[in-house]
Amino acid sequence: MGRFLTASAIAGLLLASSSVAVADGLPSGEGSLVLSPDEQAAIAHAKGVSKAFRAIARVSAPSVVSIEVTPAAPRLRGRSVRIVPGAPGMQQMVPIMPSMPGMQPVPRGMGTGFVVTEDGHIVTNNHVVRMGGNVKVRFHDGREAAASVMGTDPETDIAVLKVEAEGLDPIDFADSDAAEPGDWVIAMGAPFGLKDSVTAGIISAKGREVGLSPLESYLQTDATINPGNSGGPLVDLDGKVVGINTAIESRSGGSDGIGFAIPANMAKGVVESIIGGSSPSRGFLGIQMQPLSPAAIEESGFRGRGVLVTMVVPGGPAARAGVQAGDIIVKVNGQETPFMQRVQRAVKLCAPGAACPIEVFRGGETVTLSATLDDASKQLASQ
Repeated sequence: MGRFLTASAIAGLLLASSSVAVADGLPSGEGSLVLSPDEQAAIAHAKGVSKAFRAIARVSAPSVVSIEVTPAAPRLRGRSVRIVPGAPGMQQMVPIMPSMPGMQPVPRGMGTGFVVTEDGHIVTNNHVVRMGGNVKVRFHDGREAAASVMGTDPETDIAVLKVEAEGLDPIDFADSDAAEPGDWVIAMGAPFGLKDSVTAGIISAKGREVGLSPLESYLQTDATINPGNSGGPLVDLDGKVVGINTAIESRSGGSDGIGFAIPANMAKGVVESIIGGSSPSRGFLGIQMQPLSPAAIEESGFRGRGVLVTMVVPGGPAARAGVQAGDIIVKVNGQETPFMQRVQRAVKLCAPGAACPIEVFRGGETVTLSATLDDASKQLASQ
């Protein structure tokens, strides 16, 4: 069972601290700095917030691990900062090593992870372990254990490791759909190998698409994350994982105050599939589409945002559901779809075999259809 702090527990910490009449350690007598009641209350409140963060960090820390990856073979070292192609200014949080000429043994890579089951399953980023080699995790209490890579999902940049260890303390996933910009969060991990580091900030935005992953819909945060934080938890005020720290926008190689985390609701299904022994399944709808052109907008009379269906695969899920060429897809599974990437992501994240509602604009009105999606991997295998 995972542990978490309830909102009422946080409120209790704040109230307990707010009952202090004068902030500890500050002079208030004759000849000293005298604080007004408002100032005393403000300091007490700030101390309450500090105690809340302290409590969350304390109960979450036993679930967080630092990860070291030693490649099995020497690799060529290149530039000290690795920039992801096609995304100017975007840098994945991978180990940043000094440049050296020629072939050199690559030192241990750095990353973070967190325990999700009592029997030793650990979640991290795929890019932390994708180069292969020996993987070792270090727990909060100083124990070390060899880890095996149980499975990975490059499309979401998630990996699940397995260790043989006892007395592990798993942490729960939060409902990331309920998170909103302005919510307090803390990032936990091992930036630059400095294990047990904690930083605080807020969720700055939701649904960020920055060109790093085909299924991305990141939470943006200003909690400081750096190389080595990859795969670590972004924890909410209930002590649950609301996101997995994955990438930063950086011009310096370090934090510029903009970080990105995989939402917990996206990660949870992937993690459960890998632990269950299967690859994450992706939905297949069976359409071709294109952005709305001015001519299509004029012809249809549609004044919203959507994607135009140009062809429907005969006998496919879309055809069976009644989708037609010329339809404008407005929503898939409750998610608005103003761009083709949004349609692709929403379809892939719908479970094959389950009913997936599709909202289309047709003939001047909105129609809601229900598609039972096929498995994308089986479609590819049959082609």
